[in-house]
Amino acid sequence: MEMKPGYKRTEVGVIPEDWETFRLGDISEVSAGGTPSRANPSYWNGDIPWVTTSEVDFCTISSATQSITAEGLKNSAAKLFSPSTLLMALYGQGKTRGKVAVLGIEAATNQACAAISLHSTDSHKFLFHYLVGQYESIRSLSNNGNQENLNSSLVRSICVPYPKPREQCAITTALSDMDALLDGLNRLIAKKRAIKQASMQQLLIGQTRLPGFSGEWVTQKLGNDAILKARIGWQGLTTAEYLDDGDYFLVAGTDFLNGRIDWRNCHFVTQHRYSQDPFIQVRPRDVLVTKDGTIGKVALIDAMEKPAALNSGVFVIRPKADKFVPEFFYFLLASKVFEEFLAQLSAGSTINHLYQKDFVGFAYQIPPTTEEQTAIAEVLSDMDDEITALETRRAKTRALKQAMMQELLTGRTRLVAPSANTADKAESQTEGRKANVYFLRSVLAAEIIDQLHDQPTFGHVKFEKMMFLAEHLCQVDTGSTYHRKAAGPYDNRALRSIDSQLQKQQWFEPRKQDGRYQYMPLAKRGGHKPYFERHFSGIGETLEKILSTFKTAKTEQCEIVATLLAAWSDLLREHEAVSDEMIVHEVLHNWHEAKQRIPEDRWLMALGWMREKGLVPKGATLP
Repeated sequence: MEMKPGYKRTEVGVIPEDWETFRLGDISEVSAGGTPSRANPSYWNGDIPWVTTSEVDFCTISSATQSITAEGLKNSAAKLFSPSTLLMALYGQGKTRGKVAVLGIEAATNQACAAISLHSTDSHKFLFHYLVGQYESIRSLSNNGNQENLNSSLVRSICVPYPKPREQCAITTALSDMDALLDGLNRLIAKKRAIKQASMQQLLIGQTRLPGFSGEWVTQKLGNDAILKARIGWQGLTTAEYLDDGDYFLVAGTDFLNGRIDWRNCHFVTQHRYSQDPFIQVRPRDVLVTKDGTIGKVALIDAMEKPAALNSGVFVIRPKADKFVPEFFYFLLASKVFEEFLAQLSAGSTINHLYQKDFVGFAYQIPPTTEEQTAIAEVLSDMDDEITALETRRAKTRALKQAMMQELLTGRTRLVAPSANTADKAESQTEGRKANVYFLRSVLAAEIIDQLHDQPTFGHVKFEKMMFLAEHLCQVDTGSTYHRKAAGPYDNRALRSIDSQLQKQQWFEPRKQDGRYQYMPLAKRGGHKPYFERHFSGIGETLEKILSTFKTAKTEQCEIVATLLAAWSDLLREHEAVSDEMIVHEVLHNWHEAKQRIPEDRWLMALGWMREKGLVPKGATLP
């Protein structure tokens, strides 16, 4: 087949010539998580969300059902992953393997999740949609052992198309709009179902009466007022007699779908088997109930394309002498009234069969007139019709989104016209390759640690102060949120994330020695340098000045300067002019009470020293 001009054949198929292809391992770090020991309670129920494959379901994960502590993270293979990380289920129950999700929060995962930490987070939405569309082909990559599992190596080998950033953005916007529409439909359907359930509860027990009706409801018993039939033993029908095509449907409990029969799913039987028992030949307005397997499922026959009979697992119910309206009785059996009857039969145990001798004892109340029964059934049927229409619309929307994915994610349909001008190239080189802010935070951290890790005064606390000073004095946003803790500006969550990223990259590892944490070089120490030079070249001189100034300083000196800088910055947001006395008052009275251990004159002296060194926040006046 001749290829369309402007396209090329690649490992992922035919794509536009200006698109690239990469393996996930080339554009991301792929790793798995871990599970802290369940035997140690101190590892669990902390403030770190811990995601399992049951939550990886083509979605954005904004919370987790389980959580672990910092100790659990530290003493296990679990790692902390930043928002925008893609997760893929390596194995799990049923259809779990190959499903993907995107982290909307910072979280750890178990070992069954592959975490795909992209070097450019601008691409995570596009790649998420692409991997969703490749679900079946990804599942086929599974190894051929006793269990069909994926692994990190297989995930790294997955090849993906890579349009320019502007086109990625246009594609993800279009697909995200479809997701928003589907989400709205899901919520509307859930709301309509809840309204219908509440209406059934009120209308089917007489708690609410429709206008124009009155009179006491009457109590009836199924055995007195209905004909109850099923295929009996001597008519034993084997699965070998089930046909894939024919003129006579065979209805089984597995064919029940949303209160009706899914005729497309039915098997067929011969004319002889159909004619064998007229009592189980299905008619319009018959009410059917399953008696084997999942007992108590209910369906109403509203239309038939061909004659149909029942298999041995289904009852058919017909009223005697118009004792009830079948449509009303169908809704009654689909309500809590029948659920409670079945619950009484089971008496807390599991029942696998609904016996006719028990079923005929089902007692219920109904309106005194068929007109009221019909009116109630019509109200509930209208609600069903509305829900069915919404479900049909949702199915069409899903099909439309699937078609859009096929077109947009392969470049067959272009939302952005191909262009080779300078602006597009610049956009590709800058916006398209922006690095993950959390990854960049670890790059900055690695540079600080690389220069200071061999100093006897350097540990976790001093490192945190150096990060704070570097971010604020160099005006770098790394996504950290510092708190007014006893040891000064402190972000424990960011610190854990940095430690995890440093270990993942094999640059440094924090180890507790002689009562404090120190950073030990790992095999790939220095691997951060190319990233630092690319993204932080503009702050190199300022950072060098900060690190040389505090290289041999004690931790408390660093704490004093970082605290003063933070308080000073806070005050400048509210006041045009800030005095040294205002800054020290802010520290001693509005920060942690532990700050009061340091004398006031020492704080004032430190402020003078900071002005001399130029270590002041933006907008502050120098001497």
